[in-house]
Amino acid sequence: MLKKVYPAIFETDPVGYGIYFPDIEGASTQGKDVAEGLEMASDALGIMLADLVERGQVLPEPTPMHEVKVEKKTQFVTLVAVDLADYLEMNAPVKKTLQIPKWADMQAKKIGLNFSQTLTEAILEKTAK
Repeated sequence: MLKKVYPAIFETDPVGYGIYFPDIEGASTQGKDVAEGLEMASDALGIMLADLVERGQVLPEPTPMHEVKVEKKTQFVTLVAVDLADYLEMNAPVKKTLQIPKWADMQAKKIGLNFSQTLTEAILEKTAK
């Protein structure tokens, strides 16, 4: 699956919110309000996770939101989602030839399966564990 969700810590600062991901080293951003912060956080998360995938690194396991420690007076934690397909699709496609059993081909055609997308998602899922 190309959709990933990680907890983010929003911290009040002079311009709005500083935002960082405790599970993703170097993933941080800011926003003038919560709405902009969520948008910026999703983008920062996508960029950092795509970079990890492209370098062949395993994606970190997200910390359960209730386990993230925050300073209640100046911080709060929320979940931020990203679709990695939006960040990985920028890569130039590489043509691959593969073989599958005839029954699998027939079933896939019957349901309109996109082979390239399915294979890409399967590879990401296996490497992101």
